[in-house]
Amino acid sequence: MTLDRPSAEFYVETPLLRFFCRSSGAEDGIPLLLLHGNFGTSRWWMPLFNALPDEVYAVAPDLRGCGNSDKPDAGYSIEEQAEDLAALVEALRWEGFHLMAHSTSGAIAVEYLLTHAHDVETLTLVDPAPVEGVFTPLDGYLLLEQMKEDRGLLREALRMLMPTVPIDSAHPETLRFFEQLVDDASRMAPAAFTEVTRSLAQWNRFGDARLLTLPTLLIWGERDMLVDRSTITRTLIAIPGANNLEVLRNVGHSPMIEAPVALANRWLDFLLNDYDAYDELRRSAYGDSETTA
Repeated sequence: MTLDRPSAEFYVETPLLRFFCRSSGAEDGIPLLLLHGNFGTSRWWMPLFNALPDEVYAVAPDLRGCGNSDKPDAGYSIEEQAEDLAALVEALRWEGFHLMAHSTSGAIAVEYLLTHAHDVETLTLVDPAPVEGVFTPLDGYLLLEQMKEDRGLLREALRMLMPTVPIDSAHPETLRFFEQLVDDASRMAPAAFTEVTRSLAQWNRFGDARLLTLPTLLIWGERDMLVDRSTITRTLIAIPGANNLEVLRNVGHSPMIEAPVALANRWLDFLLNDYDAYDELRRSAYGDSETTA
């Protein structure tokens, strides 16, 4: 695993939250906002930083309760974290940007886009939470509670999210990076361990997703143990702007760590597409006045 690309670290103050962020690339480059999933931080995106060209200015925040961002006791619903995202974008003063979201943050991205679609140029969902939400049985919540104190259990849970990464003494740099991910997860706000999952059980935007007509790329690792093929296909069908599903072979739930070069290449290919067809779709959905505003 190569993590030698320089990255900047900084804080962004918003009325809702103080965000810690990592970034890479030229500040006047193509703006790309990267959202990590549950139990993650901006550190998860560092392998992707290494695979992106300097012309892309990638910014990855630690979301509420994670990493070095604020860790309040409340505010972890999908809707509230979409408000966090809106506050962050406003503070960054980005008028147009590309959005990539992984796992549970896919729901946050969808929720945000339902009210801020014209701020975003493209959406990329990487092994996202289902657009209809996720039901978690009681046993699942008990395990999440146990992870607050049981580092071994937490470590095994994270290991399952990246099954193709060689985490052993023969790969010391990768092992060191993985242990940092476990450390980050163990320092989450206590509420973050369960409340994001609890919110996903009540969140359902399957019907509303028809409003998402911006160019959308879905990326899925075929060895994902959380999001299966039928689930990602339903999300593909629900979002009109989603043109196709990119399947990464021999990759699990975390392509940014397991296959960062493949993820970067898929995204760059997507970015270079001709979006005339999407513009027509937007005009059909919103009318000419809104698409040209």
